[in-house]
This record gives sequence, structure tokens and C-alpha cells, in this order.
Amino acid sequence: MILALFYYVVTLAINPPLYDTVKYGEITTWDHGQGLVIRQERAYPTSEYYGKVDFFVSKGQEVKEDDLLAIVYKEGYDSKLIVELYNIKQKIWDYQNKNLVQEIMDNDFEKIENNINTILYTIQYSIQKDEIHSMGIYENQLRGLLDRKKEILDKKDSTSKYLEQLYSQEKEIENKLEEWKIEIKAPESGFISFELDGLENIISPKDIDYLTVEQFLSLRDHKPLVSDTENHLLEIPLFKIVSSNKWYIVSLIPHKNIFYEQGDTLSLKLLGLSEEIINAQVYKVDYIDDSTLVVLEMVDSIESVLEVRNIHIEIGIKAEGLMIPRKAIIYKNNKTGVKIDHNGDIKYIEVKVKALDDDWAIIEKAKDNDIIEVNDIVIIE
Repeated sequence: MILALFYYVVTLAINPPLYDTVKYGEITTWDHGQGLVIRQERAYPTSEYYGKVDFFVSKGQEVKEDDLLAIVYKEGYDSKLIVELYNIKQKIWDYQNKNLVQEIMDNDFEKIENNINTILYTIQYSIQKDEIHSMGIYENQLRGLLDRKKEILDKKDSTSKYLEQLYSQEKEIENKLEEWKIEIKAPESGFISFELDGLENIISPKDIDYLTVEQFLSLRDHKPLVSDTENHLLEIPLFKIVSSNKWYIVSLIPHKNIFYEQGDTLSLKLLGLSEEIINAQVYKVDYIDDSTLVVLEMVDSIESVLEVRNIHIEIGIKAEGLMIPRKAIIYKNNKTGVKIDHNGDIKYIEVKVKALDDDWAIIEKAKDNDIIEVNDIVIIE
């Protein structure tokens, strides 16, 4: 005992403890992990043969139930007829896009009609008044207007027949294609996505309450389906619909030293997907051996994860309160504490760590009867 005491005194003399003061501050602790994205989604359809698909929506677009999403043409469709149909539709569109010319023509026709009526009235009035010396002028004007009217009517008749002919050709081809064509309409409202991995109809938010580590690892390592391109079998669905803004990330943090609990609001970084830091709420925390299974719930930025399943994330928890040097924390016998020097009286106080960075820690006392305050002297061993 004397030797041990002597060794302790000599050690203190050679390496005296360092001191710092308790401060008030703020720290954000970041944990890195791989996250599995879980959305309220469903893939459609899964059981048709097809030769061609024409989509009318783009990825990330929000659609309403019964909106037309695509036209699917079964195997054996005549591609030449489809090209011909699109060419006719283009001609119809071009014609309709030039309706301004038709409107000008219609305005000219209305003016000519008014002018004809005016001249006829003038001629009738002149005859009644026996003023026929200007009749020749009026007759020439009337003849010119009637010729112009006939010219416009001929053009209107010609353009109307042209458009009718295009509509007739369009209808004829559409009737031929009808036996090959299937309209795909939105079965529900939501966001459209075309990136499918086969998990859409397997895992959903209602399953996360019962998700185990083994299931998480199996889902994380799941390999996407591969289509049968030789037979054109629609084994992989055409699209999926994400029907809710609320989504989840499940992540296995490779340690148990986390500082957040169910219900806490955290900061989330979607590495490689978005520069924005979004808010996430801790939905569930499970401690397993030397790791922690964390489920986060989000209601923003679902557009960033519509096309991905596995992502790299950073989870940040911000805490403010009593701040001490990280090296002052003592881990012993499954307890965490610090040594405080109260006017020469050194006391060990058990604490709870709320956040850590490389140099500092935010703490709070673990027992109500302990005292630790700003400006207290903390010992760094």
C-alpha cells in the first residue's frame, strides 16, 4: 500500500491532471450508415406480353387516379401502322396549330358580308330616290365582293375536306391498332417511378415494426429482378406508384453509442442524392449485440429517393447544454462519469452523454442529487 501510494504521488507529480471548466454550448453528432429506403409503393402491372410501350408520364411526376400513363402494344403489333398514325397526328396538329390563318380568313369573310349588305342597301336606297347615276360604281364593288366571297368559301371548303380526310385516316388506323393496344391508367394517385427492384410489393411501412436485423440484411443485399428479354415476358413491372409523401430509412449503425431515442428529431443527409439537410424523426431504435437498428421517418424530399433503395446517409443529432472536453469523460464499469473539483473536493459524478464531436461532449447529470454547473472545474485525466 505504501508503494502504491508512493507511485500515485510520484505519477501526479510527474504528470499532473489537466483541468478545464464546464461551459454551455451546442454540438451535432454525426453517424454514418447505409440506409434501406422503404416507401408506400406498389408495382404495376405484372402479367402481360408486350412489344412496345409508349409512356405519357415522366419519372417523379405526380399523377391522379385514372390518369392515362401509357399505351402498351402486344406482341405482333404492326410498327409501320404506328409510325403512319403518328405522322397523321402530326399533320393534324400542324393544321390545328395554324388555325390563326383560318381565323383571319373568317374575319375577312365577315367583313365582306357586311360590305355586301351595305352596298345592297345603298343600291336599294338609290333606286327608291331615283339616283342611278352611281349605280355602275356600286355594281362593280358588289361584283368584286361577291367574287372574293366565293374565293373564301372555296378555300374553306377545301381546308375542311383536308382535315376531315386526316381524321378519317387517323380513325381507320386506330381501329386496326385497337386489337393490339392496351391503355394503362393510374390505379391510384401518387408519384411515378420506373426504377424497380422487386421489393415494391414485398416490404412496406407496415412491416417495419417487425423488421429484424436478419431481414434488414437480406433486403439490403437483395438483387433486382432481370427481365426475360428473349421472350419479352413482362416479368418486371412497367412502373411503380409511390402513394405517400411519408417514407422511411432503416439503417444498422455499427455501434451502440448513439445519442437519440424514439421521437427525437434529427438532421439527415442523403449522400450523393441531395445537398439539402432534411428533418427526420426517430421512429424506432433497437439495440442488437454491438450495433443499433434505427428506423427514421421523413415527410419531405421523397422526390430524392423515388429511384433508389440503398443509400449512404449521415444522421445528425444536435444537443445543447453543459459542455466539457471529450477526454474528461470516464467510462468505467458500464457507467459514464466525470470528476469535478469543488474547491479541492474531487467528486465523481455520473452523467449522460447527449452528443459528441472530436473534442467536446454535451452532458447532463444522471442523478438528481448531483451538482454540476457552468464554470465548475472538470478534471481531464
